[in-house]
Amino acid sequence: MKAYTYVKGTMLSFALLLLISAPIWSPTTMHLQYSQAVAAENSMAKIQLILKKLRGSMSSMKDFDELEKSGMPKKDVDRMRRAMSHKINQLTDEAISSIQSL
Repeated sequence: MKAYTYVKGTMLSFALLLLISAPIWSPTTMHLQYSQAVAAENSMAKIQLILKKLRGSMSSMKDFDELEKSGMPKKDVDRMRRAMSHKINQLTDEAISSIQSL
């Protein structure tokens, strides 16, 4: 009977130690962690979308050469190139700031 009491007391002490040393979980902290995880996931999705748009914009720059070869006035093609370069710069800045915010 002494051995049983000793084991029971030791197990109770161990359980109390685990309870004390365990992090405190409350609905508020669980919600905060969930919110942070969702925000990080949304940020990653936003970055992936920005990078997809950036790749598309960069590849369209090659199309302007074809437009010029097909007879479009150089002045118009240059205007389109400037506009696309501006868009690429904006997307690049947005991607960098989104990555830095992570």
